[in-house]
Amino acid sequence: MPSMMRLRLSSLLLMLSFSTLLTSCFFRIPAEDISQLQAGKTFDRQGGYLIGPNDEVDIAVFGEESLTGRYTISPAGMLNFRLVSPINVNGMTAAQVTKRLEMALAGIVKRPRVTVALMASRSFNVYFSGQVTRVGTVSLTSETTFLQALTLAGGLTPFATGRIVLIRQVGDAKKVRRFSLRYEDILSGEKFLDSVTLESGDVLYVE
Repeated sequence: MPSMMRLRLSSLLLMLSFSTLLTSCFFRIPAEDISQLQAGKTFDRQGGYLIGPNDEVDIAVFGEESLTGRYTISPAGMLNFRLVSPINVNGMTAAQVTKRLEMALAGIVKRPRVTVALMASRSFNVYFSGQVTRVGTVSLTSETTFLQALTLAGGLTPFATGRIVLIRQVGDAKKVRRFSLRYEDILSGEKFLDSVTLESGDVLYVE
């Protein structure tokens, strides 16, 4: 068997195993109506992205080229920036990190002017499984609705029933909840689904 064919077969078996795991573990939890869904913590109320572990940010300090560069947030959500102690930036927007750095550099750099920009998001991942064209993980950097997310996954397969289950971890205790919705409700904007966005760690399973 050619190596490329073996690789594709291995990938297919891995996807099937993951789908089976989802069904056996998460689907024992009773599904709630999507109207019970509450906003998560990937974005603030103004829609600003909240920086998290493993994200990459570009930081520029005016007049200080040695401090300017790209930084990776640690798995613990810490920013290790030169000249200052590690800063916990988990859950901050880029604007908040900017202010925090300017405060930290105030006694080191004269009138520090800092800009922070998100370059790569690795903490905001969602997973697609079931009857979608492209099964797997997708990294997002902006607010994404259900319809936009399903478009990124290539849409539903011809075998899809139209029932979709959202699996989400909620609260500090990471409690897992399941929410049931229909594809036609997404298309029509029923139940305010056109304003509901995905959160980091969400799993969308299409039956």
